[in-house]
Amino acid sequence: MFDILSRNGIVTTMDRTMALATRRQALIASNLANIDTPGYKTRDFDFEKALRAELGAGQGQSMPMLRTHPGHLGGTGSGGSAVAPPEPPTWERNDGNDVNLDRQTMLLARTQSAYQAAASFAQVEIRKVKQAITEAGR
Repeated sequence: MFDILSRNGIVTTMDRTMALATRRQALIASNLANIDTPGYKTRDFDFEKALRAELGAGQGQSMPMLRTHPGHLGGTGSGGSAVAPPEPPTWERNDGNDVNLDRQTMLLARTQSAYQAAASFAQVEIRKVKQAITEAGR
């Protein structure tokens, strides 16, 4: 990555997001490829938790919630995720395989959406840098 982009927080964040999404897509693809393998157990990781850890949310870089009225509920400031962590499968076939096609395709769609959103944000930021360079050269 060029030095001018490596200092850009948005591009760096989106790069990390796309790397994690790619890793998760590989796991999901592996799960789907082994859907008929006897004894195969689904592999996955908590994408949101991994992204928070990768971006340093646990190191005091998260934004605390502001209480503007005494009736508001207090927040922890951790930016908790609305998505529950991955749970162990609730069913298993007779051959010991626990891959659920519906769940895997849903996770794949969510992961692809996260990747595409990150790529779009990165493209917008890179266009801004390119425009600044182009205008500076005039």
